[in-house]
Amino acid sequence: MEAEGGIWKVGLVSGRRLGGQLMAKILENVEEIVLAVKDQKKTVAFFEELFELEFDRNWTVPVDSMKVECAMIGDTQFHIVASTSPDTLIDKFIQQRGEGIHHIAFRVRNLDDIISKLMDLGVKLVPEIPREGRKGGRYIFIHPKYVNGLLIELIER
Repeated sequence: MEAEGGIWKVGLVSGRRLGGQLMAKILENVEEIVLAVKDQKKTVAFFEELFELEFDRNWTVPVDSMKVECAMIGDTQFHIVASTSPDTLIDKFIQQRGEGIHHIAFRVRNLDDIISKLMDLGVKLVPEIPREGRKGGRYIFIHPKYVNGLLIELIER
């Protein structure tokens, strides 16, 4: 399967099916919306003032040289991320694409089945095998080439 103009030619039909399975049965909810920024402190203050959000959780992701500030909006985590050093994942993203949405994460059921189906369809996954998450879950990303330039994370908790 090839991405044509960012749209899958096979598998995702009218946004409803992946390999014959209804997407509603695969995607449980929007788990995270992640915003990549240069000045995390300033951006957090702006969102706290503008929307009265409370960024009450933070952590670092050493493997990606990234620091995270998190606010909850209903059941969805809103992350504002920044690089902890130059020439790393987030820093390169901002240099190439500017500040903005880095990725959207969906909570899924049975990540292994989804990965198998995506691989059968020729969809590139990053990394090639799921990583372990902070809270014991697992996650993997769908390369943006296959979804209109948007990096999508699939999380199983």
